[in-house]
Amino acid sequence: MTGGAGTPAVREAPKRRTVLPLMHMPVRRQITRIIMEQFTKAPGNSAPSSSSDTLVGPPRTADTAASGDVPTTGGVEGDTATHVRFTTSLAVLTATAVTLLGAVLWHLGMVFLTLAPANSVTNRYQQTINGYIYPEFGQNWQMFAPNPLAQNVSVGARVQTMRPDGTRHTWDWVNLSFAHLEAMKHNPVPSHLDQNVLRRSWDFYTETHDLKDKPTNGIRSALSTEYLARIALQRFGRQWNGERIVRVQLASRTTAVAPPKWTGQKAPDTTAYRILPWWPVEEKFYKEL
Repeated sequence: MTGGAGTPAVREAPKRRTVLPLMHMPVRRQITRIIMEQFTKAPGNSAPSSSSDTLVGPPRTADTAASGDVPTTGGVEGDTATHVRFTTSLAVLTATAVTLLGAVLWHLGMVFLTLAPANSVTNRYQQTINGYIYPEFGQNWQMFAPNPLAQNVSVGARVQTMRPDGTRHTWDWVNLSFAHLEAMKHNPVPSHLDQNVLRRSWDFYTETHDLKDKPTNGIRSALSTEYLARIALQRFGRQWNGERIVRVQLASRTTAVAPPKWTGQKAPDTTAYRILPWWPVEEKFYKEL
């Protein structure tokens, strides 16, 4: 191309095509360019894309890019497992707390119904209430009485055994109270068993039987008889002096406690005895002994 007169021709330089960096391209063009680059690369000459070309996911290091590893989700899985364990533990603790609370409320309700005056609930469920409360949770409010007991009650028992030839032998009386008193002597914290079990079982029997040993309270009378017999057999076992026990008998000796000297009163010089009938020993009396 020539210019005017005497003017040398000036060739215009071709316009250079400007290639925008990938980050400045619209998203659609970014995706198109990446796809075209993948098709134009020769096999075996593919290079890991730079961090600036990555559209999604965290930057890849040289080691992970070379090995082709994909970032794992161990952190997420670990958090999920921890959450599951926490939820399970919370459910177990909640169920345990609810069970314990229900048991406490049930026990307090039964004790309340035992001490409450007769009503429609106690009349209808008396057998269930008595079966739960007696004899282990029986309430003895005599300890708060304005006139406490002033008697010493000693309970004894004897057994009748059968020899292999069928003959029977009646043995001497054994003082059951003595063993409990010896266990409490010089013991600053005697057990509830030694303090109350024999005394309460005897009171339980006398409250449910008349002086002729006739039952006066239905199922409670039968329960008191079995309870007292079981306590006596705990002392003797199944055999006594090598012979099988077939019958057991209990008795009490009651003496009055002398009043304090400052009262000027004298204790009656009498001793009362009460001998119960012979009871045949049944296999159920030994259950869980």
